[in-house]
Amino acid sequence: CTFLGVLSATDHMASTKVLLQLVVEFIIVFFGLVGNAFIVHVNLLDYWTRSTLQPSELIVTILALFNIFIQLNLTFWFIIYLFNLCAYFGDEVYKVTDFLAIFFSKASYWFTAWLCFVYCVKIIKVNWRFFMRVKKRLNPLVNSLIIGTVLASFAMSFPVVYFIEFKTNSTSISKKCKDYYVDGRNIEIYAASLSFLTSFVPLAVMVFSSMGIIIFLCRHSWNMSKNVSSGASSHGDAHTAVAVMLICLIVLYVACTATVLAANLIIAIIESDILIAISFTSSIYSAGSSIIIIIGTVKLRQSCRKL
Repeated sequence: CTFLGVLSATDHMASTKVLLQLVVEFIIVFFGLVGNAFIVHVNLLDYWTRSTLQPSELIVTILALFNIFIQLNLTFWFIIYLFNLCAYFGDEVYKVTDFLAIFFSKASYWFTAWLCFVYCVKIIKVNWRFFMRVKKRLNPLVNSLIIGTVLASFAMSFPVVYFIEFKTNSTSISKKCKDYYVDGRNIEIYAASLSFLTSFVPLAVMVFSSMGIIIFLCRHSWNMSKNVSSGASSHGDAHTAVAVMLICLIVLYVACTATVLAANLIIAIIESDILIAISFTSSIYSAGSSIIIIIGTVKLRQSCRKL
């Protein structure tokens, strides 16, 4: 009787933990869907009115769309993973959900990096030939960056399907559904390469772009400190707001990506806990980035106040 009581208490604690994790994920997903859907709605209304979007607005819209896909895919993955429903779908369901999770999240990281780069090009005023050429061709360049990012993210994410396979010696359905990555040197190499190309490199682009903006604004503020018109002050405030927004995005990115970087390197060791951590950080990033963009973008902030 004592043994059955302990077993029942253990099952109850496990069920409570699963439900708690699912509730937390649903709360994050709710805020993420609302925030990103609002961004898409405002920018699409603006596009229908003006028949065009600025390069930064286009990137933000695509980023919000991908964040919506991230939230929907992770919600489905959480339900399958936490309730051990893989027995009804086979390992194919994980091949689809994990591929989509990597594809959408890595592409969104690069879209954030390109957003920082575009703002850097728009704000910084220098006579360098490279910047002058980029400014003149910014619209077609952004279109090429978006298409290239989607194709590259697809190519880098697809190999994950070859590392997903249920283990035949699993002793329970729970272990089978939560330990589905193959072990070996190949997955470690793939995880490290994926982390470098889709986490570290975008971070480098964000940091260099944002530092360029900050340095330019500091120098511009120092040069204009003795003679500042109201118009120049307003223009400078808008640029400062953009710089603050980008810094907040980088801080959020670093906080979330640090978990993913570590997880990709040790996924074969403590996989079950790591997969939950990766999913939570992906949801938090997609939800948090939408809030930061709404607060840091004048048009979105004004539209939000009108609600």
